Amino acid sequence: METKYLLYIINCLEFSAAITATVYYSKYIFSSEKYFLFFLWYTFFVDLLGASLRPMFGMDNYWLYNAFTITSLLFYFYWYYTILKSHLFRKWVVFFTIVFSAVAVFSLFYQSWNEYHKYTFVTGALFVLVLTVFHFYKLLNSDEVLIVKYKLSFWISTALLLFYMGMIPLMFLTEFLDISGISYKIIIVSLNLILYGCYIIGFVWTKKKYNGF
Repeated sequence: METKYLLYIINCLEFSAAITATVYYSKYIFSSEKYFLFFLWYTFFVDLLGASLRPMFGMDNYWLYNAFTITSLLFYFYWYYTILKSHLFRKWVVFFTIVFSAVAVFSLFYQSWNEYHKYTFVTGALFVLVLTVFHFYKLLNSDEVLIVKYKLSFWISTALLLFYMGMIPLMFLTEFLDISGISYKIIIVSLNLILYGCYIIGFVWTKKKYNGF
């Protein structure tokens, strides 16, 4: 298999997750997770467009993925704000959103649009990791701890935790070490397999009555 085709596996994973989210939408239609259906389709079409820009139009796709990084992380912040009912946790979400937005704006003005804005990604990813910890803390201290595997929010947070725990070190390694080619692509595909695999498990296993605190 040529290495360039490895990344198409990610498109298949995104499509599979979006289809699964659509099929099981009735299970979480009244929960805060309902927006993930639209987010997953948005992710799939962005990646589809990103993969087409260079071969079909000779255009770089960095600007597209920089925009996606900002919008996707802001979406995660919004989602955590809706599910973290604690006033203290919500204040942290607002603080993280402000700091992340400032870093994103700074990068847009002071970094080239023809390169990936890694600091925007890493800043947002670190904040999301903290929010996953907040969410797990809330789950462990709720009456639903025994049925946590049926909660879609648990699987989403698990997916984000595992994905970003892998992506953040990878970003630093690519910055300071020569990690590229097939090794880089295999790691990216593996992390996406974990991310979308957890999403799919969550959509399949979740029970409608357990979605929402």
